[in-house]
Amino acid sequence: MKLATSSMISEIDSFCDKKLGIPTKTLMKKSGDAIADAVRKKVSNGKKVAILAGKGNNGGDGYAAAVALADEYNITVYDIFSAGQKTEDGRYFLELFASGGGKIRNFESTPEILSEIKNSDCIIDAIFGTGFVGEVPEALRPLAITVREAVSAHKIAVDVPLGVNADDGSVSDFAISVSATVALSYIKPGIISYPARSYVGEIIYSSLGIADDKIAEEFPFRHFMIDEKWVKENLPRREANSNKGSFGKLLLITGSEKYRGAAHLTAEAALRGGVGLVTFLGCHSLREELAPKYPEIIYKEKSIDSTLTDEDITEIVKLSSQHTATLVGSGSDNTEALLRLTLALVSSEGTPLVLDADAINALSSLGEEGIHCLKRAKRDIILTPHPLEFARLSMSDVASVQLHRLSASEKFAAENKLTLVLKGAGTIVTDGKEVHINTEGSSALAKAGSGDVLAGALAAILAQGKSTPLTAAALAVYLHAVAGQSLAGEFSSYGVTP
Repeated sequence: MKLATSSMISEIDSFCDKKLGIPTKTLMKKSGDAIADAVRKKVSNGKKVAILAGKGNNGGDGYAAAVALADEYNITVYDIFSAGQKTEDGRYFLELFASGGGKIRNFESTPEILSEIKNSDCIIDAIFGTGFVGEVPEALRPLAITVREAVSAHKIAVDVPLGVNADDGSVSDFAISVSATVALSYIKPGIISYPARSYVGEIIYSSLGIADDKIAEEFPFRHFMIDEKWVKENLPRREANSNKGSFGKLLLITGSEKYRGAAHLTAEAALRGGVGLVTFLGCHSLREELAPKYPEIIYKEKSIDSTLTDEDITEIVKLSSQHTATLVGSGSDNTEALLRLTLALVSSEGTPLVLDADAINALSSLGEEGIHCLKRAKRDIILTPHPLEFARLSMSDVASVQLHRLSASEKFAAENKLTLVLKGAGTIVTDGKEVHINTEGSSALAKAGSGDVLAGALAAILAQGKSTPLTAAALAVYLHAVAGQSLAGEFSSYGVTP
């Protein structure tokens, strides 16, 4: 599903008006109707509804909702900036509501007004919408606190709750949480990304009847929500007239004496990911464990430890070039030998390379030089870090990464010309040009080993050679998430294992 940034929304509104013959006033009325429908589903007829209206189009949508609800509810619109409406379309709905006897009050942070809002049955936030950036103005902080404290009220945001950035999903200290957000024309990338996703409640989407095909012809969308339709369209086809060579060859350099399970998990995930042939390279004891369990795998014995020579690394690099993709790092143990091998693989020409876990940590140990190695890579690179691993690699901190997941991941991928999979709730997949956001999944996946399964499945899809690194990563992320979600329905989120 396409996602639109805040700057795109204003351009799309103008395009609809000037090119498609859909006046902004018509879109505003449809927005008001969509908000009204959301209220009707959550609040009984006759209840008190407080609409907090800003002075822009978001506030205009609030006034349009007030018009639609006026005959059914006890409506009070609070003019947050005592400025009315700055647009002609917004003024139209303000005046229409007022001419019908609608109640409009200039907002002031007085105990009386704050108490009125707090004791409403429903509070509609139509203050900033996509126009919010930075911090909540000091004058509105008492209002934000009041809305937070209105625990018995249904809270509905128009497009974006107060204090939430529509584009990058970051939140201010005075952001408000709502029970539902009515997303108009297009969903914004920020509201399906964490931390904002914890604030927006149920997302109620209304296209407003806009012809998506016409918009797509005019505007280059860069942000997408991974959904079932997209996955079905992009999953590599398995033709009947095929053989193992049709589906690629994957080299796994995973697991270690210390983290033996990672080898098992990546191997099985790779086999179940559809790749034609899997080669596993690891120490003797892992080979002995894996061979009886997975006899279809080809085994190459080589310990990634202090015994690894330069000649060994040259051989492994050559072996990697004979496969259509290579995965390294899952449970490999962060050793000097792994660092030497990772640097050699990154700097050599060859097929796509997936760096997971300890391969990422090994590069992180080099600081800025580790990033420079990635920037100079001669092959396609996919990184699959969790937030702590990404914070180490990007020389940031976890709190900052989690607050700016979208912008941080997109910037890093663009600067270093690679594909980044920033794992966690709302996993982000980006090559710096496009951003794909996953909304599926379950806390069932919050267990050691889940990342190994994802890495193996991703590498298997990539090795088939029918998907770009970005597409392969997005497919794997979605399928991994849906698998965990589905199994949680059977075993509960407690009982699912990787």
